[in-house]
Amino acid sequence: MNLVTIRRSTTAREPARAVVKWREVIIFCVLAIGLTWLAWIPLVLPQLGQAFATGVTPNPAEAPSELSLFLGMFGPLVAAVIMRLFVSKEGLKGSLGLWRSWKYYLVAFAAPALFIAAVILTSHASGLGTFVAPSHQLPIWLRYVISAVVSVVALPLMLGEDYGWRGYLLPRLLPLGEIRGTMVLGLIHAAWHLPWLLSGLVFPGQPLLLVIVVFVFGALVFSFPYTWLSVASRGSAFLAAIAHGVLNVTIGYTSLRYIANGSPLFVSGEGGLISSLILLILTLVVYGIVKRSPRVEIQHLQPRLDGTWRDWLR
Repeated sequence: MNLVTIRRSTTAREPARAVVKWREVIIFCVLAIGLTWLAWIPLVLPQLGQAFATGVTPNPAEAPSELSLFLGMFGPLVAAVIMRLFVSKEGLKGSLGLWRSWKYYLVAFAAPALFIAAVILTSHASGLGTFVAPSHQLPIWLRYVISAVVSVVALPLMLGEDYGWRGYLLPRLLPLGEIRGTMVLGLIHAAWHLPWLLSGLVFPGQPLLLVIVVFVFGALVFSFPYTWLSVASRGSAFLAAIAHGVLNVTIGYTSLRYIANGSPLFVSGEGGLISSLILLILTLVVYGIVKRSPRVEIQHLQPRLDGTWRDWLR
C-alpha cells in the first residue's frame, strides 16, 4: 500500500464536513419574521409616522393588545414546525430537548439572578442608575423565586421564540463556527424585533438610530449564553427557553425596573449598554476558558432524521 492509498483511505473514513443549508435558513427566516410581523405590524402602524418624522421612538400612551403580542411570539415555533415537517423533513424527534442533566436546569434558573445582580451593582458603582427597592413590597430574593415560578408558567411564550431560533436555526448556522453562527442568529433575531423598537415598547422616547444600534449590539451579545447552553445541553431548545424566560420575567418583575435616574439605553436589563457590556465580558471569559470541538457541536445538534412526532420531547 503506497502513500496515496493511505491518504485516500484516511480521507474516506473522515466524516463529511457540515455545510450551511442556506435555502433552509432563508425559508425559515422568511416564515418566522413574516408570521410574527403579521401580528405585530398593525400594532405599530400608528406610531411609525411619529418615529420617522421626529427620529425619536414614541412613548405609547397605552400598551398594545397583549393577545397580538403573544401570538406574534409563536412565529418562529410555527415556522420551525413547518420546516421540519414539509421542507427539511427531519421530523420532530429530539427537537425539544426536555430530558437533560439537572446541572443545565440549575444553570438556566440560577444564572439570570447572578447576572441581574451584577447589572445592579455596576449601575450603582458607575452612577448611571440608582436601584430603588420599594419598602412596601416583598424582599428581592423572594421576588426572584416568584419570578422563576412565573417564568415556568410563561414557558410556552419563550418556546415560541427559542424552539425556532435555538431549536431549528442554530444547528443550521453552526457550520459557520459557534461564534460566527451565533452572530448571524443575533442579527436575524434583532431584525425580528424591529416592530417592537419602532413602537417604543423597548426604549420609549429615545433617539431612534441610537435605539437600533444599542438593541442590535444587545441582541448579538445576549445570543451567546443561549447558544452556549443549547450546545452544552446537546441542542435543548427547552433549556434555552427556560433561561430566556427566567431572565425576562426577572428583569420585568424583580429588580431592574426599579433602577431610576438613568437612561434606559444604559441601565435597562433588556439590552441596555451596561447589561450588554457585562455579558460581553462574561462571554469572552467563558469562551476563552471552555474550548469545544466544532465537529462535536455539529454532531450533537444535527437534525434527527429517523424519528416521529411522538419522540419530540427527547
